[in-house]
Amino acid sequence: MKKHMMFIITMITMALLSGCAISADTTTDLVYPSFDTQINKIEPKPYRTEIEEELVDLEEPWVETQNGLHDVPGGASFISAKVSDGVRGHAIKKFAVSYNIDDTRLTRVELPEEKEVVPTTPTIYANGQAAKPGATFTSSRMTRYGYDCVGCNYANERGNTSAGIQIGNNEVRQKDGSWKKGITYEGYYIIATDAAIPLCTIVEVSNHTISGYGIEPNKPFKAIVLDRGGAIKGSKTDLFIGSESDPTVYMGRKYPVDIEIIQLNSRTKTNGMFNCGV
Repeated sequence: MKKHMMFIITMITMALLSGCAISADTTTDLVYPSFDTQINKIEPKPYRTEIEEELVDLEEPWVETQNGLHDVPGGASFISAKVSDGVRGHAIKKFAVSYNIDDTRLTRVELPEEKEVVPTTPTIYANGQAAKPGATFTSSRMTRYGYDCVGCNYANERGNTSAGIQIGNNEVRQKDGSWKKGITYEGYYIIATDAAIPLCTIVEVSNHTISGYGIEPNKPFKAIVLDRGGAIKGSKTDLFIGSESDPTVYMGRKYPVDIEIIQLNSRTKTNGMFNCGV
């Protein structure tokens, strides 16, 4: 019995050894992956993003007239002047700019929602303004008058003005008290205006057809406000010509003229004599 058991164990062991030997002799193929795909260089991702601003000028200010909206105390309906200076507007555009690690700019993208706009404002003119340098008006009618006009106070061919400066028949008293031939005071022709224009104001008269005593048609000339007049209201003006009977000054056919206020001056009195600070 003992021998029989030993035989069985021997046979089983041989069988097992024989199976292992067969497995060990079996050949197994190994498959390795191949790298046929080329690997491209990848650009580094952005290192930082900054916001850039770009200033863009808008249109130049335009001129706008706004009558009846900017009347001032002491102003006159016929006097027009600059109310405010226009300001050129601008826009601020914003961009998101990205850079890589080498500080090379990669992208620049506008951010429309971040845009800031300061609009252009117009230069505004309006009537109803007070007399001041730069103010203008159109005289509806420029007439002429002399020292001997109806209702004027005069004697011995000499009279007076509302400013207290004497005028006469082809002569005018100057600041130094002397009388000078002609129809000018200190080089300025003499006019009468509405009380809205202060006495001693210097103006420039243009766009006219007046001639005589050095005045030429369509050539601007400067005048000084020294007088008033019962019929001189609103934009009407009166030009002093010496004597009512003097035909030297010809008014021409164009009665409306353009007038610009150049300078306002004070009226002084020294040793009982009135003068303008010109």
